[in-house]
Amino acid sequence: MPESFLARVLRPRGAAGRDTSLEALTQAVRELADAQHKQAAQLKKLLEAQKAQDRRWEDALERWRGEARDWSRGDHQEAVRAGERIQQRWQDAFDSLTDKVKSEQKWRVVFARQLNAVLRSMHLSRLPMSPPHDVSAKRFRLWSQNEEDGIIVGLFEHAGVTDCRFVEIGSGRSGGNAALLAYECGWSGLMIDIVPEAIESLRARFAHNSGVIGVAIAVSPENINQVLSDHGFTGEVDLLSIDIDSYDYWVLEALSVVSPRVLIVEYNAGLGAERAVTIPKNATLDDIPRTYRGASLAALEKLAQRKGYRLVVCDPTGTNAFFLRNDVASQVPGVSVAKAYRPATDRLVVEDVAVGDRRIGLPEGAPVVEV
Repeated sequence: MPESFLARVLRPRGAAGRDTSLEALTQAVRELADAQHKQAAQLKKLLEAQKAQDRRWEDALERWRGEARDWSRGDHQEAVRAGERIQQRWQDAFDSLTDKVKSEQKWRVVFARQLNAVLRSMHLSRLPMSPPHDVSAKRFRLWSQNEEDGIIVGLFEHAGVTDCRFVEIGSGRSGGNAALLAYECGWSGLMIDIVPEAIESLRARFAHNSGVIGVAIAVSPENINQVLSDHGFTGEVDLLSIDIDSYDYWVLEALSVVSPRVLIVEYNAGLGAERAVTIPKNATLDDIPRTYRGASLAALEKLAQRKGYRLVVCDPTGTNAFFLRNDVASQVPGVSVAKAYRPATDRLVVEDVAVGDRRIGLPEGAPVVEV
C-alpha cells in the first residue's frame, strides 16, 4: 500500500531521510487543493441552508404580522401573551443564527490551522529553531482542542515510550489530550471525569479499544491515589494529563502512585506569569469565581520541579503546560516560566495572539494562595 500523505507529514525527517522530491510536494499541493474544494462545498451548503432559513423567517414574520392585526382586535391580555410569544420566537431565531455563526467560525479556524500544520511540517523542519519553538512548531490537531496532539507526538519522538499507558484526569467527552493515543494508536489508559454522561460517551467512542477504562468520579487530593491504584495505574506511565479546572495543583501535589514520563497540566493564563498562586486546598468551589480556579503556570512549574520534572513548552493558546521527567529526553532542555508562558487567546481567531490583556489581576482579597 502506498504511503499516505499524512504518514509522510508525520514521519520524522533526518538530514538523510528528508523527502524533498517534486513528486511529494506536488501530491501535497493536490491534496491541499482537494481539502479546500471540500471546504468550499461545505460552505456552499451552509449558505444555501442560511438562505432557506431566511425564507422561513420571512414567512414567519408575515404570519406574525397577520396575527398581530388579529390581536389588535382582541382583548389586552391576549395581546400581551401574543407579544411575549413573538419576543420568544425572535429570541429563538436570533440564538439559532448566533449558534450557526459560531459553528462556522469554529470550523473555519480548525480548517485553517490544519493547513498551517501541514505547511509547518513541510517547511519549518529545514530551519534551526531554539526551545521551546522547536516542539511548539510540531503542533497539529486530530483530536485535541488546541493542537496538543502534535506537541505530544513531538515530545514522544524525543522521550520514547515504555508500555503505551496513559492517565487522563478530566477527560470530558472527547478524551482530552490522550484521545489521539487511545483512538489512533491503541494505547491503554484510564480516563476520569466527574460527569457520568461524559464517561458514557467515551465508552462508546473508544469501544474498539478494550484497554481504555472510563471512570466517573470527582477526584480530590484525598482520593486520587486510591482511584488510580484501584484500576491498576501505578508506577511508570508514558503520559499523565490533568485538566479539572479547580484543584489541579493540589491533585498533582498529592499524586504519588504514578510516575509519568510526559506530564501535561492545564494552567490558568489569566493569573499571569509572575506569581505562583492557586485556589486554597480546602476551599468550597462554589465560593471561587471561575476566573480564579486552577493554578498559575509559575505555581505548577515550582511543584513540578519539586516532583522531578522540567517545564519544556506551553501550547500557543495559553491552555496547557508540558513537562518532562528529569531523567527523560535530556536533549530537550527546560525553559523558564517567562519564556514558556502564553496568554489566553480567542479560539475563534485563526492567529494565536491574545485579544487584549486577559489577565484578571490579583486584587486584595482574591481567593488564591501563594505556594
